[in-house]
Amino acid sequence: MENNIINSIEYKKYNSSYEDEVINIFVKAFENYPLFEIVKNDFKTEEKFHKFYNSFMKSLFKATIRKNECYIGINNGNVIDLVIIDAPTDKPVGFLDYVLCGGIKPILKLGLFNALKYLKLSDETENVVKSIKEPRFHLYFLVVDPKYQGLGVGSDAINNFLIPFVKEKNGKLITVTTNASQNINFYSNNGFSLIKEETLKYKDRTVNNWSFRMDL
Repeated sequence: MENNIINSIEYKKYNSSYEDEVINIFVKAFENYPLFEIVKNDFKTEEKFHKFYNSFMKSLFKATIRKNECYIGINNGNVIDLVIIDAPTDKPVGFLDYVLCGGIKPILKLGLFNALKYLKLSDETENVVKSIKEPRFHLYFLVVDPKYQGLGVGSDAINNFLIPFVKEKNGKLITVTTNASQNINFYSNNGFSLIKEETLKYKDRTVNNWSFRMDL
């Protein structure tokens, strides 16, 4: 089954006709992800947190693709993964992008003080890779539909799409960050080298952050 899926994945540039399907995968894939779970205790009920999470993730996806390139992996007519890439010449995703994509309303549900702290935390997760002076392509998001996780889809996306994509554009460096410990071996096994492990703080809570690079 694994080989059949991988051998039949076709990558194409994202367009809005896939929006509902892609956002659904994006939201589901990051459930229980530490960077988003860290604000859970700021909500009185599980239901309120999930409303925030769903709204925030939809806005995050839309804001991200305003500046970065998004490619989708299709298998038998269905989107099973997506790769969002920040090229060296791309302008950073900023506050205005979130405003235009409806992201301010969900983030302010945290309260202004918490929202500012959370946005600061989000920025800090990229500080290590942003400090690199060399031109770099940044793997902003690699997202695999939970139904297809563990089948090699993510590794295929890196080795058979991302690396050739970057090389074709004469890129020499790819970076990525993660807050999930289970991703350490995944990125290490797919050619990335760990730059730094750190612990970041949000109020009285912490989240681990790992930064990687791959030299081509």
